[in-house]
Amino acid sequence: MLTEAGVALIPRGADRVELSYADARATLTVVASPTPLSPRDIAALISRHPEPCLIIVPAATPAVQETVEAAGWSWLAESGQAVTGGLRIDGERIALQPQVEAAERPAKRGPVPWGTFTLLRRMVQRPYATQQELAVLVGVSQPRVSQALRTLADQDVVQRTSSGWTLRNLDEAIRWWLENYPGTGGISTYWYGLAPAVEQARTVVEMVAAADPHGVAVSGDVAADIVAPWRAPTRAILYASTGVNLADAGFIPAGAEEATLEFTVPRDPGLWQPSGMAVPAIPDGLPLADPIQILWDVRRSPGSDSEDAAQRVWDLLRRDHRDRGYAA
Repeated sequence: MLTEAGVALIPRGADRVELSYADARATLTVVASPTPLSPRDIAALISRHPEPCLIIVPAATPAVQETVEAAGWSWLAESGQAVTGGLRIDGERIALQPQVEAAERPAKRGPVPWGTFTLLRRMVQRPYATQQELAVLVGVSQPRVSQALRTLADQDVVQRTSSGWTLRNLDEAIRWWLENYPGTGGISTYWYGLAPAVEQARTVVEMVAAADPHGVAVSGDVAADIVAPWRAPTRAILYASTGVNLADAGFIPAGAEEATLEFTVPRDPGLWQPSGMAVPAIPDGLPLADPIQILWDVRRSPGSDSEDAAQRVWDLLRRDHRDRGYAA
């Protein structure tokens, strides 16, 4: 909807976006709520944020819209595929009108337990670790690791042994992760390019690495083709710690369905590998996401054979699992 309205969006962080319309530009903090907000809620947000924000809600009453716009802020109401909104970009006001009927409002969700998902990521790669070791690998306190381990143990995903904590069964652990993982969160943009997907990924890696060489990871089809070749990549999926304007490299903003490249500044901190657990160097130099993230992204890739490609990555995880010392 933003692209069709002539608005370009560049992620500048997991909750910061730069919007541009013609010659007007504005950098806004994104405040997303899974439930509608009241004018009083908006007033409270305004008191806490001195700079303009972009409010994203499933629905916005006229009173809420008026309160947001009176403060010079922007808003989007998104329910299903219907989007309405009012954007303030450097004095310019851009109105977005719905094109399809609104779908049912999503149910309210609590905070995402990123630590639990990160814990399972690390346990897939590191067998028989102690709570202290896992706390370092996950980047949280030992009590938080203990709490997450109890949660996973209650669901028969992990178990404690004399050698440390381990997975009860690799396939069941991966299946639990895939069924429960909500995605990386953050801000995603979609782009179209003419070059092969691998070349598109390399171009973006070079752009991001110029500012942060450790803050970029390749996933999806391109990564799968490197670690477990099966089909020619059709879409590049990249994660970065900060956003870049891919239009500077010749990419064209696109919708999610026709995009050849998906670029995300993620909220999930577990996507970034800790020191000492980096993915082995790849001959072509592309930094890869961890295998379970690659698997998750391949399964949602377009194409009728995405499940076959995902199975190749899953088989690779099984082989790596045995090589790292886990029981078969």
